[in-house]
Amino acid sequence: MNIELTDQIKNLEKNLVITVPYRDREFQYKIFLNHIKNYFNDDKLDKFINVKVCFLEQNNDKPFNLGSLNNAAYIINENYLDYIVVNNVDFLPLMSDYSFSEFPTLLIKHGFNNLPMKPSKKDCKLVVKAPGIEKIFLGSVLLPKEVFKKVNGYSNSYWGWGFEDTDMRNRLLKNNIEIKYRNGIYQPLIHDNLGYDVGENNNFSLSKYHIDNKKIFDEKWQDKNNFLQDGINNFKFEVDSDVEIYKNNRFNSIFEIRHIKVNF
Repeated sequence: MNIELTDQIKNLEKNLVITVPYRDREFQYKIFLNHIKNYFNDDKLDKFINVKVCFLEQNNDKPFNLGSLNNAAYIINENYLDYIVVNNVDFLPLMSDYSFSEFPTLLIKHGFNNLPMKPSKKDCKLVVKAPGIEKIFLGSVLLPKEVFKKVNGYSNSYWGWGFEDTDMRNRLLKNNIEIKYRNGIYQPLIHDNLGYDVGENNNFSLSKYHIDNKKIFDEKWQDKNNFLQDGINNFKFEVDSDVEIYKNNRFNSIFEIRHIKVNF
């Protein structure tokens, strides 16, 4: 049996959940929904993977909490999934390898840099250049089930903007879990920016969300075992609705899309 066929058989035995956390981004949501349908129906690289895409919408008036949405997606699908991919709604996969890995893996290499963001001030353009891939774990990241459980999922402590991804990277490193990298190509979408405040002459500064979360991050990581008290083991939420919006059997595998609203 050749190596390629063996890998395809292994993929048939693994269930993937792609969670797309979001709120109040209807424009990006519609683009991503249409794109991901075409991507997994036509894509040849991942055609043997059972894929469930879950849009996780935060259904309350609290500041956005990406970490908690990721935890909700995992808990809801825990009995089904073998691995989970957190894919931001503003990154469209053009060529990415979603196959199973035993290691946490950054799937995106091309596209996350120079991300276009719409600042708070009108008629002002803001493009934020991301650090090198060796320092980030965001955009489109793969986490096998056992690793997600071992690090207790994401932190629930970061509200608004920033540091939930950095916190997850710390959890992996503190547990001596190696992070792998793939050469995925993604198309970024412009999105509303909550990380920066724009002042006169188009100068920008860090927002209150970013500053507050940086303080939380610094305080939390004075204790390297903080992840044991903050994650999926102490997260409580309610599912307000869970709707199947698309399903297709392709290439002898299942492709399903759900829209789930949660409150916490």
